[in-house]
Amino acid sequence: MDMNSATQEERGCIVGIKGHRQDDTPPVDVWFDSIKSVAAVLSEENRLLLNLIYSKKPDNITELSVLTGRAVSNLSRTLKTLAKHGIIDIEVCGKSIKPMLKYNSFQIFCNLRLIKEVQEQSSPTYSLVSMFTGVGGLDMGFEGGFEYKNESFALQPFKTLAAYEKDEKCVETVKKNLNIPIFQVELSENLVQHFPPADVLIGGFPCQDFSSCGPKKGLTSERGQLYKVLVRYMELHQPKIVCAENVPNLARMQNGEVLNTIIQDFEGQGYRVQVWNLFAPDYGIPQSRRRLFFVCTRNDLVGQPKLPEAKFTNNYRGTKWAIEDLENIQDESVPNQSQYFKASKAKKGNGQGDEHCKADAPSYTIRANAKSRVQFHYELDRRLTIRECARLQTFPDSFVFPHSATSNVMQIGNAVPPVLSYAVASSIRDYLNEQN
Repeated sequence: MDMNSATQEERGCIVGIKGHRQDDTPPVDVWFDSIKSVAAVLSEENRLLLNLIYSKKPDNITELSVLTGRAVSNLSRTLKTLAKHGIIDIEVCGKSIKPMLKYNSFQIFCNLRLIKEVQEQSSPTYSLVSMFTGVGGLDMGFEGGFEYKNESFALQPFKTLAAYEKDEKCVETVKKNLNIPIFQVELSENLVQHFPPADVLIGGFPCQDFSSCGPKKGLTSERGQLYKVLVRYMELHQPKIVCAENVPNLARMQNGEVLNTIIQDFEGQGYRVQVWNLFAPDYGIPQSRRRLFFVCTRNDLVGQPKLPEAKFTNNYRGTKWAIEDLENIQDESVPNQSQYFKASKAKKGNGQGDEHCKADAPSYTIRANAKSRVQFHYELDRRLTIRECARLQTFPDSFVFPHSATSNVMQIGNAVPPVLSYAVASSIRDYLNEQN
């Protein structure tokens, strides 16, 4: 049969893409043999990859791996799939391959009668509730759809039903930057019955009483007991997955008894609990920061999410990598770049926050420090700006912190780095997809 004259139904194909070039080359139709392949090949992640190939024009797959943060083996499979469907060409370069985009733009078209079937075959979505949201660093990883340092992080399949945060200024920051429904409320166990049930619950419960720099009251304080709001939600609504975040010092308190108590309370609601102790530089974050993630899986589900792959263990990103382009910017052409603390170094000794960051190593931890003790620039004789702190926390430049320097650095320091959260969320996404 002449494939050019056959109808869509005769070909057994209902969806295609029309490839366009900037020259006079006629558009080319590329057809797919199943709905499933359409959903995979035209995924958000693959479209972002095609855009990166077009804009950066990598010379080989290793260079593309550095640009995307994806493993070479993973990229190789994806590129071969794209080549199979005629979307890219692959040129063999020794032991490596070079991807080349065949078209400058694509127009997707399909048989409208079968659109419903296409949607049903697409990746599933998972409802999500967020507690102790702060400015949404953890939420950004689960939402996806942002860029950091010219790297795109694809949309995730999580849909936020509601987010809850008591700090008015944090709520203002979230409303200014993120498209999630957030409510200002002081969380307590008796409120949870009114919250919507969801597939996934996330929350960075207050860490001040567990931090090595805080009062170290642990579970003896009212604030230290707030993790039980998550426990109550688990009891009432039984989400499939719970992801709770806190500081690593929690695991050391009272010889591990604090950690064990929290784990037992989570387990008591019908969950298997993993504790991931993640070092942020291992995941591409240019900052020396370590965080605990409690990943709880409901007992009736098979298996558990896998620990995210640490792709940067031997190739840490340094402070200079993150903020060098900001050195000569002193105004608001980049939001929050003109905002920094002018406090000089302590006269005696070298107190915390008086250190100069190292250019070629991850920065010191960006702390929620109301005393203005933010570390100094690796080269300039000033402390880091609010934007530089945000960069080291992997917030996009488009994320604007609208308050005073003191409030802004508190918000940044308390946040989960969005890029680290993205790695955690991706692991949970992969696990949930396997359950379908």
